[in-house]
Amino acid sequence: MTDLRIVAIVRKNNLEEVRVSVSTGGRYPLVDMRVFSTTGAKRGEPAATRAGICVPRDQLPALIEALQAAEREASR
Repeated sequence: MTDLRIVAIVRKNNLEEVRVSVSTGGRYPLVDMRVFSTTGAKRGEPAATRAGICVPRDQLPALIEALQAAEREASR
């Protein structure tokens, strides 16, 4: 079983956040970016939604480059 360690939480809005996690076990090292929501959650604790992506760690530099390109484009 793969365990995920949260490395960052980015607020999306009042009800949702994006959690960035890395795998700490398992066969394939992964980075997971998942939306968590307090909507319908028990005791206000955010619950994982289906929205998100999971990429192999070796693809992380390409993803970072793509996000930086998106930031440059959005800043125009």
